[in-house]
Amino acid sequence: MNKPILYSACPHDCPSTCALEVELDKDGRIGRVRGAIENSYTNGIICSKVARYTERIHHPDRLTTPLRRKGGKQSGEFESISWENALDETAERLLKAEQQYGSETVWPYFFAGTMGLVMRDGINRLRHAKDYSGEHKSICTTPSFNGFIAGTGKLAGVDPREMSDSDQVILWGTNAASTQVNVMGHVLKASSNVARVWWLLILTTMRQPNKLTCLFASDPVQMVP
Repeated sequence: MNKPILYSACPHDCPSTCALEVELDKDGRIGRVRGAIENSYTNGIICSKVARYTERIHHPDRLTTPLRRKGGKQSGEFESISWENALDETAERLLKAEQQYGSETVWPYFFAGTMGLVMRDGINRLRHAKDYSGEHKSICTTPSFNGFIAGTGKLAGVDPREMSDSDQVILWGTNAASTQVNVMGHVLKASSNVARVWWLLILTTMRQPNKLTCLFASDPVQMVP
């Protein structure tokens, strides 16, 4: 008997934002997770991290309560505490730091992970109310956006789905085979159409994981910084 299929989207902070097909077990729990075939970008391909989401959600060792460290930082020992106690301890330490050093000593360092926009940006309300330190956008997007503009003149790119129609593809500074499997899928379509694939990466040493993208490149180029 075929299991019911539900449609969803990957919750991770990843530019692919993959469309998902999720099997539903008879007890109402999620089963197998795979990329949606009908989505032309995802094209049925997702990373191994999300493909094994069932194991993560239902794993017996999954954390279900906050943990407090026992002993020093090197002890590796933790004990479970309630959410109420965890929030109280966090608030007490923030207040203590404010009283001792001023409000700007607290820096809410955050960005996206597996939460939505409301959960991600909700902390800004606390930051404004308490006059905590802030930052321009995030440590993730600001450097990458500025680097992109410095290299190309504007913040713009191509639709990866157009790669299959390209005569030449250049992968600049990205290990797509390991970090952007969907992009790599479209790159392989281009290479099967006799397109030349250039892979340019600035590295002082060729580490093993980086060799994977290199294997698919017609012309791998390793530049010295």
